[in-house]
Amino acid sequence: MEDSPLSVMLNLATELAVEAGSISLARFGKVIARRKPDDSVVTDTDDAIQARIVHRLLEAYPDHAILAEETPRRGCDHGDPTSAGYVWVVDPLDGTRNYASGLSCFATSIAVLEQGRPVIGVVYAPTLRHLYTAWRGGGASLNGRAIRVEEPPTSHDHLIGIPSSKDELTVSLLRSWVATKGMVLRNLGATTLHLAMVASGALSAAYGKQSKIWDVAAGALLVMEAGGRITDPFGAELLPFALEADPDRDIPFLAGAPTMHGRLLQSLAGPLSSPDA
Repeated sequence: MEDSPLSVMLNLATELAVEAGSISLARFGKVIARRKPDDSVVTDTDDAIQARIVHRLLEAYPDHAILAEETPRRGCDHGDPTSAGYVWVVDPLDGTRNYASGLSCFATSIAVLEQGRPVIGVVYAPTLRHLYTAWRGGGASLNGRAIRVEEPPTSHDHLIGIPSSKDELTVSLLRSWVATKGMVLRNLGATTLHLAMVASGALSAAYGKQSKIWDVAAGALLVMEAGGRITDPFGAELLPFALEADPDRDIPFLAGAPTMHGRLLQSLAGPLSSPDA
């Protein structure tokens, strides 16, 4: 790995994520927020972080493509994601609603895709000082320590990350999980952190309904390299990502330690009985 293209990209992604954390902390409590056309919240900090990351990436890798959340025109900041050798996928500030409200749970996520599959994944939560990193075939780590998903005994409580989605089917599903002994639901307001915490064993599983590629690209690699599974809610493979599709499309997912992933797939079979649901 030393001095390989992946190691150089991982080092840069890590540096940029930590720098993004410094920017978000320096501006915390002093942000200017606005609504995007889809009614989601964005702040001047999102813009500042993304501009910094994109600038550095264009300097280092002018031949790579960049998909970033706060970019208009289908999220493409540079290059053609369908033909570039590598595609950087950036969520400058996941958990923007938390951040804008003064709730200190947010993160920056940076991934690198090769042929639609993540080869580098970095998630940094500055208030927690948690730096999650992974590279294809190299395992996953938290602050430099190797991490693995956890399979607690059935008798133990299982913490499950859930989305903020309020569609009828998701609400029905979450009600069934709430009523199931041993399942304890948690919503941190940051999908990237849900996936990172599945990888570290802090959460047993995570479910997402209206997630985008920048919400899941880095976290998917973290989960897989930590020994977990991530699929769509029906058990179909999530990867490779369809880079020719609109990056604003929803990417529903289910991630977890293998046993819990299988258990939750069974529970999803009822409320989400068909892909049209």
